[in-house]
Amino acid sequence: MNDLGTEVEATATWLEQHAAPGAAALLRRVARQRDQARRELAAHRAPDRYRLAWRSARRRARTEHAKFTSVSEQLDDFHTQWGEDCRRFNEHSAALTRTNAQLRIDLAQFQGHAERAGWIPDPAQRRLWRWREGWWVLAHRKKNPKDGYHDTGWYVWGPTESGHLGEWTGRLKTEATTEADRLITKYLTTRAVTS
Repeated sequence: MNDLGTEVEATATWLEQHAAPGAAALLRRVARQRDQARRELAAHRAPDRYRLAWRSARRRARTEHAKFTSVSEQLDDFHTQWGEDCRRFNEHSAALTRTNAQLRIDLAQFQGHAERAGWIPDPAQRRLWRWREGWWVLAHRKKNPKDGYHDTGWYVWGPTESGHLGEWTGRLKTEATTEADRLITKYLTTRAVTS
């Protein structure tokens, strides 16, 4: 019973002393079966271990060679098609250049229309944008002295050189729009005079 291990034998002896001989017999039998299975597995693995390792190494080498062959064939196909693809790419690039030029023209026209239109509504709630030689923003803010909003209402922001950075214009939208128009035209006239 020495091959069962001291812990298993000690546990089995304790079970016998405490009126559980069936449990002790079961514990010894399971330990013997475990040891026998380990011996058989070790005996089975030992002689074929190197031969199996060699076979798996050959199998891995064949798999890697097949992958390499597949990649090299794909690379050859790519090189044969490269001339045609390069010509197509140049045509596509020229078309994109024409499209981008047309988009720049359309954007310039839109900016001109926006400048003449005055206030342009923004999809965000309670905000309006205006284009006049720079973006002007008119937005509704709630009272928050920490952020510089001392009253609930509409505030205007203009270009940095205008000095209108978060200036309060009014509680209601109509009076705020009128005041913002006055501030913008005043800034544009002073700018035109100094130029």
